[in-house]
Amino acid sequence: MSGPVLALTIAGMAAVTFGPRLLPTLFLAAASLPGPVVVWLRQVPPAVIAALLAPPLFVPDGRLDLGPGNFGLWLAVPTLLLAWRTRNFYLTIAFGIGSLALLRFLAG
Repeated sequence: MSGPVLALTIAGMAAVTFGPRLLPTLFLAAASLPGPVVVWLRQVPPAVIAALLAPPLFVPDGRLDLGPGNFGLWLAVPTLLLAWRTRNFYLTIAFGIGSLALLRFLAG
């Protein structure tokens, strides 16, 4: 790939990546959103996290696994409770990863 084509490709990828993030910020910075829209937007981050976490927690090997050997699923409950109570991102991550590593180590 020649230099100008590569530069245009990178510029195009940057525009496609940052455009959808930048344009709403520019147009809605001074606007006041209606109440229902604000309520709906508050639900987006939990929905995205649930969509990302549900498959590896419930279907880790391509099949539904709710058994006692699915450590990730069972440790998700106390980790979620810790996150809800403390609202501390780093503590929650450390607890989740640490407890999963410890349980896998103890289980062999």
